[in-house]
Amino acid sequence: MKRTVRLATLPLNKNKYDETRSVIGHYSDAKRVFVAHLRQTSLWRLLDRSKSFRDYAKAQGLYPEGINVHLVDQAAFDAVDTCIRHIESCFVRANVKARVWRRFTDEDERHYAYACLTRYSAIGQIMGGGVPEISTVTTSPETGAKIASYLHRVIRDALDGSWPTVIKSHSMSLDSTLYSVVDNDTAKGKTRRYVKVVSSTRNKRISLPLSGISRVSGNVRVVLDEENKRAFIHVSYDVAALAKATGPAVSLDWGITEVCTDDSGVHHGDEYGRALSSMAKRRHKTAKARNKLHALSKRDAGSRRTKHISRNNLGTKKQKARLRRAKAQLQTISGAAIKEVVYGEGNRTRANGRAPQHPSQRPKEIITEDLSHLGGKAKSKKISRLCSSWARDENQERIMVHAHVGGSGIKTVNAAYTSQTSPNPTCGYVSFDNRSGDVFHCRNPYWDCNWQGDADHVASMNIKSRIQDHQIDRFTPYTEVRKILDARFPR
Repeated sequence: MKRTVRLATLPLNKNKYDETRSVIGHYSDAKRVFVAHLRQTSLWRLLDRSKSFRDYAKAQGLYPEGINVHLVDQAAFDAVDTCIRHIESCFVRANVKARVWRRFTDEDERHYAYACLTRYSAIGQIMGGGVPEISTVTTSPETGAKIASYLHRVIRDALDGSWPTVIKSHSMSLDSTLYSVVDNDTAKGKTRRYVKVVSSTRNKRISLPLSGISRVSGNVRVVLDEENKRAFIHVSYDVAALAKATGPAVSLDWGITEVCTDDSGVHHGDEYGRALSSMAKRRHKTAKARNKLHALSKRDAGSRRTKHISRNNLGTKKQKARLRRAKAQLQTISGAAIKEVVYGEGNRTRANGRAPQHPSQRPKEIITEDLSHLGGKAKSKKISRLCSSWARDENQERIMVHAHVGGSGIKTVNAAYTSQTSPNPTCGYVSFDNRSGDVFHCRNPYWDCNWQGDADHVASMNIKSRIQDHQIDRFTPYTEVRKILDARFPR
């Protein structure tokens, strides 16, 4: 596993900034042509290997003249990666894997369908009306045609005619041949590290001074910061993992009043809710005021008052800075909470000469709920505003990284009705009335269960028990989950 670190440069002078923006512009122009060309499904066979598309683009004369060939190679590789990410994101938003799981019950049919979804050559063949042949899976022609026909409809609906494009020219990807790293001494006797990147001029490179001393190697990405007239160098480092964890498994319920709650009832990151609520309220208040000013500027368009409002009250510089600070605060809180779960309280880092943690102090398995299907508006506008800022995807990514570092496994289960089901093994009553806000109270009408507690704690307990449930898998629809839970409830 790798993690990307963003290294900032010092503010660039006008010449360096303009040269960097120029070469990034040439890079983006080439990438734009490549991405548009890859929209043809007949070329998706080239997505399985980026070098194949590079050779194809050269043979077709798609490479622009007068630009470093190696830089255009990176633009071709970047275009392939962008198209792959777009296809995969469309599949995730449309729950393609879940739909395939529910559609086909035979293991061989599922195996063939999933094998097709992992090969872009097969996806392109399906979208062209063909039936791909998978060497690792044996199916009859009739079965293959049936599965290909279904996948064609599902993929067509998932993509919905969309395709990426390059709009802004603000970044470029470079391999080790397109940049070099040198250290020079400053007038004050300090060492300054420079990253010399390729420029638009032959045999000339642009020296970007880093704000600190950090290791730069492998493929990097140069990103322009137009607001501060500087650049960021994105560098990927290998993440070193600790010994395999042997402690008891832990389950987590993600929340918006806290980062998460484990099956022991411990809330991690209690200040998360206050920060998230404050951020949502501030954005809502600011948006209402700005909407009024927008309406006023439209009504009196061209007047002196409108020009003054547009110049002094409808800018985005302070608004973006405020949002950036609020998100950084949420990231700090969630990061600390997730480290508590993985490494334990007081063991968030291994810095400052702390004694190494024993594997038995870290959970061997972390069980989380699958929230990838959530989207759209909630019944409450307040909840919708909170959830729009809720970094559930980022929290899931953080827990995966720290679980890898801590030697813990990650499992994801179906989250349907986990906070509305009584955790009492002899009860199991499911009802919307069992939960009111953060309070859980079993309302079993048949006998007195009367289980009371924190709703997030109840949810994490049910998440932990669901890992052993063979009837409810990750992709089971919530309506089917309700039927299964109701059938188990003894009346």
